[in-house]
Amino acid sequence: MKLLLQRVSRASVSVGGETVGAVGPGYMALVGCRSGDTPEDADRLAVRAAALRVFEDAEGRMNRSVLDVGGSVLAISQFTLYADTRKGNRPSFVQAGDPVLAERLYDRLCADLRSLLGPGRVATGRFGADMRVELVNEGPCTIELVSEVATSPTASPRPRLPLPALEFVPVDTDALAARARAIAEAAWPPTYEGLIPPAQIPYMIERMYAPEAIRADTAAGSPFYLLRADGADAGVCSFDLTKRDERGGAELHKLYTLPAYWGRGLGRLALDEICRRCREAGATSVWLRVNKGNARAQKAYRAAGFANVRAVCTDIGGGFVMDDFVFVRPLS
Repeated sequence: MKLLLQRVSRASVSVGGETVGAVGPGYMALVGCRSGDTPEDADRLAVRAAALRVFEDAEGRMNRSVLDVGGSVLAISQFTLYADTRKGNRPSFVQAGDPVLAERLYDRLCADLRSLLGPGRVATGRFGADMRVELVNEGPCTIELVSEVATSPTASPRPRLPLPALEFVPVDTDALAARARAIAEAAWPPTYEGLIPPAQIPYMIERMYAPEAIRADTAAGSPFYLLRADGADAGVCSFDLTKRDERGGAELHKLYTLPAYWGRGLGRLALDEICRRCREAGATSVWLRVNKGNARAQKAYRAAGFANVRAVCTDIGGGFVMDDFVFVRPLS
């Protein structure tokens, strides 16, 4: 993974004549991904970019970081950073990463930078769009950063990024319902790839995330929430504070986070807050269903204090079923 950092006094990006991102003093960062890049590459580059000392101190020396000066970052996806021009006059882009993977890593980098710099200090372009970028390069100063994880194996520990600042936003308007659905449409395919038939994903999203479905669930006592991390949409959840099973358990209906936040601790933060709210509402436990093949989710739930108690398979129509384990976490 590669960053091309340009120190700027201002920068902006527009798509179709509309400004979609703008910053004042800080960086304009071109972001390139290649095959083999991992979330660790994004994490390390975010930490390095935030700590790089190329801003002037009181004596005029480049001795301060973008974090030190309270600067911002405009991050722009740029696959041409991996152009190969060694042969002929037409660049080859075979080193550039798959667009689906590259977008996830770009989103990861931006999420990391928000956690490091603070909400409102990271602006973005629109991945894959035809963009127009304007900037004033101060100095000029342009620095290239390349992640060592992709270029060579490393035994150094993964950077310890701060936990995201988590906010629960009630989904109580059609506009917020549309955002909740957009999160589901981004999170479900990588979550359920190879676990359920591809056609089942849009079928279930339509049943669960249409505005009328969200309104009905909320009226029945299971409100939806957007999960916002460092001021950005990061996930969605829904849980029941009114109904109880025969043992006093409250059901966690939905909890999904965007891939950019996987491994960042956001899901655990959300689980702990959900359990706290359910306990205060009088529940003795929280239970949920998780796909039998979803080993990643099962591992995360066990680490959060949940235990697998039984299997259940439900016909949901359309020729599809939900084949799950039931996990339970007691609330002391």
